[in-house]
Amino acid sequence: MYAMILWALPMGLIAAFRPEAARDIASGMSAYLGGLPEPLYALFGTGYLGYTAARQWGKVKGVEG
Repeated sequence: MYAMILWALPMGLIAAFRPEAARDIASGMSAYLGGLPEPLYALFGTGYLGYTAARQWGKVKGVEG
């Protein structure tokens, strides 16, 4: 997610000077992300939420700083 947010900066510059290239890049990225299977998104979300819950639990128990 962070990479996608950071990628917005150069994409903005590309769009300013070559809007057709930015459109082609964006459609290619959309096609790629649309091709990823739904269970992969669910796995990422589950892992992210599990990590967050484990960190919070560790902080509450005083195991982590």
